[in-house]
Amino acid sequence: MKLKRESELPALTAEQLDVLRRFAMFEASLQELRQALANVWEIEFESGLKPAGPGKLMRAASGHFRIPEPGVLITREHISNALERKRFELITERDLVIWATVLLLNDAYALDPGDEDLIAEWLNDISFNLGTDEPRRTSSRERYNPL
Repeated sequence: MKLKRESELPALTAEQLDVLRRFAMFEASLQELRQALANVWEIEFESGLKPAGPGKLMRAASGHFRIPEPGVLITREHISNALERKRFELITERDLVIWATVLLLNDAYALDPGDEDLIAEWLNDISFNLGTDEPRRTSSRERYNPL
């Protein structure tokens, strides 16, 4: 496959950006996101394979679109919304892991510059530390949620 300069890549449409925004708020499914971004972005999840380890998800994503300026902004409110949905069992732990992973791996998303480190830490913790079949200890972050 021939590499293209970013300026040669297609820009995301208004409809695609809308689906990205809705996915970030759990208003669009992963399937809807995949359909909207067909031919410009792909993500695959496989569970239980090495080197991710037992019960972990392996992730692979590839994008073929011009990174939007500005990107779809992810704020601490997105994290708070996701954790509330999980707390009230509106989504599963797997849904939460997939959501965080998509936000990390899709270049259309941009983390709020004022809280970038905090948001990145939360998304990484959700994406990489949840989703195992093994019991795990509750972290201090889960016992006290500053969001």
